[in-house]
Amino acid sequence: MTRATRWTDEKIKASKLAAGKAERRVLVAPGMYLHLRHKTGGGVSRHWQYRVQVDGKRRWLSVGEYPAVSLADAQAELLKHAKVHEAAKKGQADHPVLVERSARKANKAQPSVAEVFGEWIADKRLGSTRKRGEPVRERTIAILTENFNADVRGRIGDAKIAHITPAALQDCIDAARRRGAPGTAAHVYRTLRGLVTFAIKRGYVTAADPMRGIENPRPYRPQPPNAANDAEIVALLQSVDASKLWPATRLAIEFQLLTGARPGEVRLAEWSEIQQDKATWGIPSERFKSGRAFKIHLSDAALAILKSAKTLRGTGKRKKSDFVFPGANGGALEKMAVARALSRLAERGKDDGAKKLRPHDLRRTFRTLLSRIGIAPHVAELCLGHVERETMRRVYDGHDYSRECADAWDRAGAHIAALRSGGALVIPISAAAA
Repeated sequence: MTRATRWTDEKIKASKLAAGKAERRVLVAPGMYLHLRHKTGGGVSRHWQYRVQVDGKRRWLSVGEYPAVSLADAQAELLKHAKVHEAAKKGQADHPVLVERSARKANKAQPSVAEVFGEWIADKRLGSTRKRGEPVRERTIAILTENFNADVRGRIGDAKIAHITPAALQDCIDAARRRGAPGTAAHVYRTLRGLVTFAIKRGYVTAADPMRGIENPRPYRPQPPNAANDAEIVALLQSVDASKLWPATRLAIEFQLLTGARPGEVRLAEWSEIQQDKATWGIPSERFKSGRAFKIHLSDAALAILKSAKTLRGTGKRKKSDFVFPGANGGALEKMAVARALSRLAERGKDDGAKKLRPHDLRRTFRTLLSRIGIAPHVAELCLGHVERETMRRVYDGHDYSRECADAWDRAGAHIAALRSGGALVIPISAAAA
């Protein structure tokens, strides 16, 4: 350690390390040292340091690096530190070294963004208040995980969740936007919004919400439902009848239209789920979106479809299928079979007023038809298996509406059967006025 009586900026800048020395400390003022040290990439770093005793051990503490901190500034900072140390000795304050050590330990213990994401996903598997305590669907978890892995994990996954900044979160969202994928960017936004909200609830983020002020790049604004009116239903059924589609595909299209079930529920329907004597179809909980079993009443028109479907079960050398609408090999109908069929039918029938529909649009058509024939909205929603959204009705109304739903399915089936036989169309008042 070298001592000197008077130091200037010129002398500090000119200070060097002796050959073969990696570091040294120079006393430049009472209690203030200049610590010289070789840098990894070459050159010499200069830090202001002072010495203290903590728990009987000598420690060197820094008050900044030269030239960013001048000698005068370092001495002024040393006086502040000295006052704190004196207060600590008298028990009037915590020792700054111990405070810093505690802060480092606390920071090390703080979970990373990736760790909190894993905890969030585990919590979703335990149950969600939005799903009445039931676990979130694995499909939803897969989407959240995909979004996180694609645009979040590599950027901020290792960062401490408590120190995450709005700029870092925005960069994750903008990554998808830079790829020209605004829809994906919106998914990333929703993933981060849910993750940060969870972190705040668990106390991992105690400062201001870092997502505040960040906008969804593509807020959810649902388009008008793509549902067929009566004339378009007639055109669809005529196209189906005139087509050379695989028989099970033709029947599956009309069965979905008559029941309002989801495409996957119809495609994977099994005969063991059908009770024709009671005119019901029980969809098991593992195949229903909300994770609960659901029962659909079968109208006469739907039962007629099942009667035709029975002829497809196969006899002789062909394996008898357990699926109501089997594929060519006796297994489940191919996943995209109905989608491709509807696309071809729309293309061929566009001159005859055919509407371009996707498989889920058949469900939207069924729901819209229920409103058109006068079914009460809450009953129509129950026919789709949707959870009652009106809190007061859910709390106070214990009626299950099974009779009303059965009547709705019967009326929808009768209406579609009438359309098939050339019955009158239901024309909305607005369309008639036009």
